Amino acid sequence: MKMAHSTSNRSPSAILGDALLDAIRQAVREEIQAAFTARDNGQVLAEKDWLKADEAAQLYGLPKTWFEERGRSGDIARTKPGRYTLFHRRDIEAYLERNKGTDWPKRKEKNRDGGLTSSQ
Repeated sequence: MKMAHSTSNRSPSAILGDALLDAIRQAVREEIQAAFTARDNGQVLAEKDWLKADEAAQLYGLPKTWFEERGRSGDIARTKPGRYTLFHRRDIEAYLERNKGTDWPKRKEKNRDGGLTSSQ
């Protein structure tokens, strides 16, 4: 069983050392929390050069399948160094710049019969 240290028989440098260690631990906890928050808000994605389709979808606000389809068709260059297909950010942005407003996914709307139809 661990015994609590009494501050009365500890040296001031030991007490200061413990306080400094506690402050460092707290700062590390805050930095880790900030990193997770930034990741959840997409800020980390904004700094990456290579993106998976789902990351690109989150960053650019388009469906994951939109990137996958353009990658398969060769419209946006992609590479597959391992398990995941990766898109280079500059290739995505170049494609989007070349095709401004011309190639956005069409939303599906229900027609009166209850089936889905593309909006024009």
